[in-house]
Amino acid sequence: MGIRPPYVAGAFYPGDIVSLIQMIKNCFLDKHFGPGSLPGEKKTDIEIIGGIAPHAGYTYSGPCAAHLYKRISESRIEKPTTIVILGTNHSGFGHPVSIHIGRNWKTPLGIVEIDRKFGEMLLDTELFVEDASAHSWEHSVEVQLPFLQYIFHNEFKLVPIVVSHISFETMKMIGEKLYDLSGDYKRRIIVIASSDFTHHGYQYGYVLFKTNQRENVTKLDMNYIDDIINLNTKDFLNKIEKFNGTVCGYNSIGILMEYVKKVGGRGRLLKYYNSGDITGDENLIVGYASISFEKSNS
Repeated sequence: MGIRPPYVAGAFYPGDIVSLIQMIKNCFLDKHFGPGSLPGEKKTDIEIIGGIAPHAGYTYSGPCAAHLYKRISESRIEKPTTIVILGTNHSGFGHPVSIHIGRNWKTPLGIVEIDRKFGEMLLDTELFVEDASAHSWEHSVEVQLPFLQYIFHNEFKLVPIVVSHISFETMKMIGEKLYDLSGDYKRRIIVIASSDFTHHGYQYGYVLFKTNQRENVTKLDMNYIDDIINLNTKDFLNKIEKFNGTVCGYNSIGILMEYVKKVGGRGRLLKYYNSGDITGDENLIVGYASISFEKSNS
């Protein structure tokens, strides 16, 4: 099996192992934007079934993503784990729902093994197409991997998927199929949607607010997030349409919400902030949210 190289190492995250590990630790230890501590040894009785993590450069969104990965690390794990990552198709290349299981994936922290069996089960449904072109230079799946490698020590497998524009009906079918196939699978399945939230500013061709941009972008994103954590998929998608929303991974989020409904989980907002909160620049803002979907067995 071939190797997919780390296309955005050195850009979105450090390209050498020492600097990368230190940056991941710093994201966890960040007391303002991150969780403020490294993942602990003590496990909770929470079962994580999915989550949403941002995919910008670690300088901006890494501390936000750390909230989800700390929660996963400290959750109850009884089986070997396969992570299905629903990425965002930024290039427009390839099939609208493109899976890529023909190569293992590499980061500076080592090789991430593909779960070919589960990937082939998905391909057999004909809802997915094996398409490497959609994954070429695409960062949305790749930037999640070093965090996963840090918490799982490479003891997990991956099914990488990137999603572009699809209908609600297709989101629902994919979410339900993920549920059907994962139910009796020998490995624990966690589904992660990789998405940033509102992209606001002239550079993004989206200027909804002329004043108090940081505050207003936050209010808009919290409006979306309220529907997400309450699994109101149609309301979420209707708001995206109403505001011509720039939540880049809304298709992946829709799939995840439909999957979580079938599993019977609940949403929890772990952290939200936007880039303006970091830089102070209100002319160019991107929102970041870390959200977990979980079942309590207590």
